[in-house]
Amino acid sequence: MLIVAETPRLILRTWQETDLQDYANIIGEPLNERQYNTYSPASTAETDLWRYQVEIDQRGWSRWAVVLKENYRLIGSCGFSAYGDTVEMSWQFNPEYRGRGLVIEAAEAVTDLGFTRLGFKEIISFVLPENEFALDVIESLGMSLAGYEGWCNITVARFSLSSTEALSHPH
Repeated sequence: MLIVAETPRLILRTWQETDLQDYANIIGEPLNERQYNTYSPASTAETDLWRYQVEIDQRGWSRWAVVLKENYRLIGSCGFSAYGDTVEMSWQFNPEYRGRGLVIEAAEAVTDLGFTRLGFKEIISFVLPENEFALDVIESLGMSLAGYEGWCNITVARFSLSSTEALSHPH
């Protein structure tokens, strides 16, 4: 386990096998009886965790586990995925931890990590225009609306933050 960032209430770290059940709960997927296997994952949760860890090993970044310091429980994930020539930041949290400022705390730490330690020039995020919770997080980060994109049968808003904008917008 490698801690990549720490905030007053959170630890952002690499993934562990013991995260599987909590992560499956976060994404709303019950695990079947078969667990980790040498040759193939048994579930979407396993596939995600394998992919995130491979990306971390190869690139040095992906989505990290977000752990609450008070009880060391996995409460979400936050981090980056490649999107064309830039990186997209996204997060997913156990709903019971929303409304406490924890998602914003994690997103701010990941944004700072992306610009200061990873050297990103721009970070983007996508959100459904009606997702007020995600819009609040994006607004708190100082991201600006950069346009809209059509994905299958939905339209998403694309938000952007450059490293120079981030320096002029302290959290």
